[in-house]
Amino acid sequence: MNEADSVYYMAVDQLPLAKRILARARIQMFELFMSAMEPTRATTILDIGVSEHENDEANFLEKMYPYKSSITCASVGDGEKVRACYPEVKHVTISPGAPLPFPDGRFDIAYSNAVLEHVGGYQERRNFLSEALRVANSVFITVPNSWFPVEHHTGLPFLHYWPALFRTCLKGSSLAFWTDPANLEFLTIARLRDEWPSGAKPQFMYTGIPLGPWSSNIAVALRR
Repeated sequence: MNEADSVYYMAVDQLPLAKRILARARIQMFELFMSAMEPTRATTILDIGVSEHENDEANFLEKMYPYKSSITCASVGDGEKVRACYPEVKHVTISPGAPLPFPDGRFDIAYSNAVLEHVGGYQERRNFLSEALRVANSVFITVPNSWFPVEHHTGLPFLHYWPALFRTCLKGSSLAFWTDPANLEFLTIARLRDEWPSGAKPQFMYTGIPLGPWSSNIAVALRR
């Protein structure tokens, strides 16, 4: 997850279109988070998979949220850059695939942006979602929508509509990192709905750049 994060943000710096997409999409996703979850100063938030690579595009919750002292950031790194940029937040180091180091219901909201597509296969995604549901009363998760015409991580149009072809064409190229499903999986609302753990059913929404089913991002919100 940390490696995917580093590769992605280094690549984005070379992709002006991707940077413009991110800038517009992140504002829309943050506004949706605020309206869907209605957090207050007292709301405790766990940000799962915060970025260790700090730039204008990364960690937009920490940048934009007004009550930063209510955020606990979890990442696989040491969090040094996160704490330096956002001294009000708390940081906890986690291990990929391991249970989160928190008791049941510790937080009001478990939040995650652009992480679920990088955690591995079906079972790893189910484990990630189950842990988010365990440690928080509510969850808000966003991921890239694979039906968006431009693939977020490579800046290539349309090729990702055919995942096998995408991986074959990019194998051996400078973008080969993204051909491994363990590093990048293409997610849709239908797939997320099928993989959601049993129990309370969330709301699935399109967000980011608004293009209906081809919008840039998907949000999954569950309030309990």
